[in-house]
Amino acid sequence: MVEMDLSARARELSSEYPGIKKVALSYSGGLDSAVVGCLLSEAGFTVHPIVVDIGQQSDFARISKNAKGMFGSCAIANAKEEFTDNIFRAIKAGFGLNGNLNSGGISRPALARALAMEARKASCQAIAHGSSGMGNDHLNMENALRVLAPDMRIMAPVRDLDLRRDSALLYAKAKNLKTNLARAQKYSADENLWERVIRQGNATDPSLPMPEETYKWTVSPEKAPSKAARIEVEFLDGIPVSAKIDGKKIAGKTEIIARLNSAGGKHGVGRMDALDDKVVGLKVREVYECPAARILLTAHRELENITLTTKELDAKAYVDSLWARLVHDGGWHTRLRHALDAFIDQTQRSVDGSVSLELYKGGIIVKGRKSRHALYNTRLSSRDSKGVFSQKDARHFAKLYGLQDIIAYMIDVD
Repeated sequence: MVEMDLSARARELSSEYPGIKKVALSYSGGLDSAVVGCLLSEAGFTVHPIVVDIGQQSDFARISKNAKGMFGSCAIANAKEEFTDNIFRAIKAGFGLNGNLNSGGISRPALARALAMEARKASCQAIAHGSSGMGNDHLNMENALRVLAPDMRIMAPVRDLDLRRDSALLYAKAKNLKTNLARAQKYSADENLWERVIRQGNATDPSLPMPEETYKWTVSPEKAPSKAARIEVEFLDGIPVSAKIDGKKIAGKTEIIARLNSAGGKHGVGRMDALDDKVVGLKVREVYECPAARILLTAHRELENITLTTKELDAKAYVDSLWARLVHDGGWHTRLRHALDAFIDQTQRSVDGSVSLELYKGGIIVKGRKSRHALYNTRLSSRDSKGVFSQKDARHFAKLYGLQDIIAYMIDVD
């Protein structure tokens, strides 16, 4: 019954998109993209699946083989380099320090560019994706596609057909689609180089803990090693350029993130359970596994604290919050984002140096930080006999500090 209803609704798409014959499909091999592809085929469109590598731990050969078996073709595109550049820009903006590490705002623009390029190669007239209308991914994806592929139509069957997850599961079973139905019944997972996000299913009720078997990148902190891992991250202009894990040096942008994900995951670092405020007004529970993100963002923040002035930190905190909300809500391709980037880039000219950390049973412990631009002066900050700061100089300053506020307060008291 569900199968027939969805098939009938899908056939209505052909009249909504006249002149469209071939559709490029953003394909992951998961439930939504498999169902969307099948529905588009039933609607009479030629479906060309495109698998985009943004660092997810997927069996691309198997996914491609399954896609070719269902749709007759499949392309694999690599957007990992562009996505990594977006990640590093996000690090400079402190993206995620508010407890929300949803990466759709930085991953979808890279994914969209790869889709647009492959769609043109295959002579497609439209690009379809499997994002729902409940979250922000459809906004991030479609805003990017409007900039990168303005000549192509955009199709979002999950949203536009109001496709429910239980209906999609029944449809996939009826059609015997090659996707991981056992996992799809429990939760939905979105994975890339930066993070693994778990939604729906077991994550729907925010009052319940996630089952331990849900986690794939991280061990439970209780089961993490008793010996801490020693990490050192070196930055240049606010960007990580190398890392050391227990003394072993790592270079290369994607390699740094991948290896820190592995090291952090082994020590239970990077689990986050958050409520994400979506543009449509919904609060959605999202559970993250993001070891490298937590490590790099923590290290970057510590280096900023020692290299930026108090006023710079205050101003940047405000700009960072604007940047995070803008990008999270689909504003990657905006003039405002570029303007905010200009300010952030200016502040990062001083954010050079290294930060030492320890990873221990889910925790990140800062052990030290150093920079040639450090504003911390040991001789000024010391109270022992070697210190050069005279406390007497602060006596008269103390009499004047806050004078206006004190006068105003006393007037109100009277």
